[in-house]
Amino acid sequence: EGIIEEKKAMGRFFELLATKPGMVSYGVDEVMKNLKLGAVDSLLISEELDDKKTAEFEKEAENVGTAVRIISTETSEGVQLRDMGKIAAILRYEVKA
Repeated sequence: EGIIEEKKAMGRFFELLATKPGMVSYGVDEVMKNLKLGAVDSLLISEELDDKKTAEFEKEAENVGTAVRIISTETSEGVQLRDMGKIAAILRYEVKA
């Protein structure tokens, strides 16, 4: 059940990355910036991200009502997330860089 949900979430992320790149962000700094703005709808955290960082992101997500999903590296999507900086976000609205 978990893996299917993870694949769905990551699939949505990659679909947006390809079609509406302004609706996603990835990498620790960029995602944290958008999270603090309250722009993140769904936070995708690789299980490979260190615990301290994960806790930081989870706390921030809680403050702004963002859904958090921990993504395992058991799927190719999870491996891609790890390789993209271990953290990604699907945004509520487009954030201009």
